[in-house]
Amino acid sequence: MTDIRVIIREFVRGTSLREMERKLHISRTSLRAYRDRAEASGKAMVDLLNLEDAELNAIMVKGDGHRSRDADRYAFMMENVEEYALQMKWKHMTYDGLYADYQKATDNPYGYTQFKAIIQEYEKNHDYKYHNVYEPGREMQFDFAGDGLWIVDKSTGEAVSAIVLVCVLPYSMLSYVTALPNAKMEYLFQALSKAVEYFGGVAEISKTDNMRQWIKKANRYEPTLNEAASQWCLHYGTDLDECRSRKPRDKGPAESLVNQAYRYYYSRICRETFFSIEELNRKLDELNDLYNNRDRKNKTYSRREQFEKEELPYLLPLPSSRFLFKYEKEIIINTTYHFQVDKIRFYSVPYQYVGKKAKVVYDTETVEVWVDFVRIAAHKRLYTEGYSTIAEHMPPNHLAYLKSKDINAAYLLSKASQIGPNTRASIDCILKSALFVQQAYRACQGVLRLAVQYGADRLEAACQRIEPKTASTYKRIEAILKSNLDELPLMSSNMTPYIPANDNVRGASEYQ
Repeated sequence: MTDIRVIIREFVRGTSLREMERKLHISRTSLRAYRDRAEASGKAMVDLLNLEDAELNAIMVKGDGHRSRDADRYAFMMENVEEYALQMKWKHMTYDGLYADYQKATDNPYGYTQFKAIIQEYEKNHDYKYHNVYEPGREMQFDFAGDGLWIVDKSTGEAVSAIVLVCVLPYSMLSYVTALPNAKMEYLFQALSKAVEYFGGVAEISKTDNMRQWIKKANRYEPTLNEAASQWCLHYGTDLDECRSRKPRDKGPAESLVNQAYRYYYSRICRETFFSIEELNRKLDELNDLYNNRDRKNKTYSRREQFEKEELPYLLPLPSSRFLFKYEKEIIINTTYHFQVDKIRFYSVPYQYVGKKAKVVYDTETVEVWVDFVRIAAHKRLYTEGYSTIAEHMPPNHLAYLKSKDINAAYLLSKASQIGPNTRASIDCILKSALFVQQAYRACQGVLRLAVQYGADRLEAACQRIEPKTASTYKRIEAILKSNLDELPLMSSNMTPYIPANDNVRGASEYQ
């Protein structure tokens, strides 16, 4: 209104429109519109200067000040804009669909852009925000970040997404960010346990939105809480709370931390490659300390300093042990003496229990198998696809096969040396005859196996009868043993070739 009073003052002084345009940087078209409105009021220019702002605004400003909004269609929009704003909150509603209904309801509609702008202006002017005041040690908020981080599987080279959880104490804004393999309850409650350990105490209230791991059935007044969430809160002595549905501002600090995680944490690790969830979390732990120890914006202290000075004394003490969420499942041990926990991850049990019923109890760290209240197996939890097999669980023939896969040339030569030098020479010959030495392993195993069937002495004798040793093969050695040729006397090594005299044999002179 100050600008309008300046314009009226110039009218009182009798300043020309051209001079006012140069002086006030307002077009003559607008100045004429203000002059016409002032004259149409029937009041003198001097009297207009003495009016209150509201009265002067009613005279000098028409409608909402936009020339394109004539009275009739603007009035129609004002009557219905509240309803349009409510309908835009409906699931799947779009401005296009709403505009089509608006065109049918009036003969003089705005264009699409102006229609959308009026609704958005109304939403902005009626979006009231309540400022929450947080007490020290009163509340911990947590939420999942929308964007995950990535872990590379070394065996396949595949990038696997990791879920990111953020936890914050709203009073001091002390923050904790960690990664989870997925959003299952076992990983969520492990991460929350790590968060309260990082804070060094427990807040009176633990609050999040209506995530299914926390709230079994959402209700504004009496939500049904998940049993696992109740157990976690009972273990740490904190109370459960949840936000209203579709009200993210109920946990504004957690939402703010998600944005800070993108800007501070993600930007500092986007060029790094991680091969395990543990490796990723070690890096996030470093960033947690750096983020909490740096000075806050426009303040002379850090989140950590404010927390330790003003909030830590109000936190509840930690229990003596960490809460571990455990799953239980009943299985029948099949003939592979392995069972599956999740995806393609298998764990072994002693083969003697094949066909029996067992109970599997597992958490984020261990997998245990119980039969008749006796623990028969325990494994470290796998986080990559594959098998966790304990050698003692395997039947003898499987164990022997497993060991055979570890055979190499040195092992074969060592075994052959125990039988005799001729056997070693034959094995060495077979190994050298293959294009790739691994191709000869089975043939060498076959030769050594003959010592079990025929005896070490006979195998050594059979190998002795093959000259030159470069002619050694498994089939040739086997044939000697089957035909009992190893029992025949050896030919004298000092025998010389003899060719009798013969008149039919031509001499060298015939080739002169």
